[in-house]
Amino acid sequence: MGKELFTESIRRHVGITDEEIDSVWSLGIERRVKKGQYIIHNGTVAKKTCFISSGTAVGYFIDTKGEEYLIQFGFDGWWISDISSFLKGTPALLNVQAIEDTLVYEFSSEAISEAFEKAPSFQSYFLAITQNAFASFQARTLNNLSMSAEERYVDFCNKYPQVSQKLSQKWIASYLGISPESLSRLKSKLLKS
Repeated sequence: MGKELFTESIRRHVGITDEEIDSVWSLGIERRVKKGQYIIHNGTVAKKTCFISSGTAVGYFIDTKGEEYLIQFGFDGWWISDISSFLKGTPALLNVQAIEDTLVYEFSSEAISEAFEKAPSFQSYFLAITQNAFASFQARTLNNLSMSAEERYVDFCNKYPQVSQKLSQKWIASYLGISPESLSRLKSKLLKS
């Protein structure tokens, strides 16, 4: 299933041959991550980026007061990492953790570079998903600046309908920049209207 999902993800963005898929796929390392287990710890260099074959993972930041802030999440067919650490070789700011048993395919920076050489269309794909991630982060920042909590929640539910079954209220509230209690009140209000 993982390779089919991987192929589907790439082909949504670029044309790629079966041979190129095989050569890129062979560079990944399968890893089963148990619920609660870390894929990346903050403070260490993220030496891999991970394609999620099945499961759910979150990337979160912990501030100096110990508060956790959800920065990203990933489901089947998504990529997850501390991308800044991965690309720059600097210590990760995020913890990336499985929130259910998760199967990932890890690609080191060397593997990604080799994949670019073996399958130039994979480089176009990687650029496309990186650009999409940047655009998503930018839209989220603008939404946080310009929308009410209710508008952000409705927008979130429309963009990610599968999330409510996968992420806890705590993580959804954190992603929206509100308290879990505020999210609970907001959901009650929306149910009544």
